[in-house]
Amino acid sequence: ENELKQALRREEPSADFTDRVMARIAQEPTNNRQEKERKSHAWLKRFLGLFQLPQMKWAMAGMMVCLLALAGLAVRQQQERERAMEIAEGEKAREQVLLAMRIASAKLNVAQKKVLENSER
Repeated sequence: ENELKQALRREEPSADFTDRVMARIAQEPTNNRQEKERKSHAWLKRFLGLFQLPQMKWAMAGMMVCLLALAGLAVRQQQERERAMEIAEGEKAREQVLLAMRIASAKLNVAQKKVLENSER
């Protein structure tokens, strides 16, 4: 118990204590700032590391594969759209031909009836 009291007794700080504390306070923001800068630059260093020669080759190869795949999909979609339009145009033309044939058939039937009526007279 006495040892504990002696260890925890109040002591006056040394004469240079205030100077040491103030010097430490002055250094503290610099250390924190440097640590923050190190952390903020870490991601930048990793990103820039992608552009070094070996990594750059793989990154560019990956990007080219993605671009080629996208271009291929775009071409395929365009071809499918064109094919669908051609089919729609073909169906429309077919309907027009069938309508023309019905009209022509009706006109021929009328003409045939008139010919038959005239031949009977």
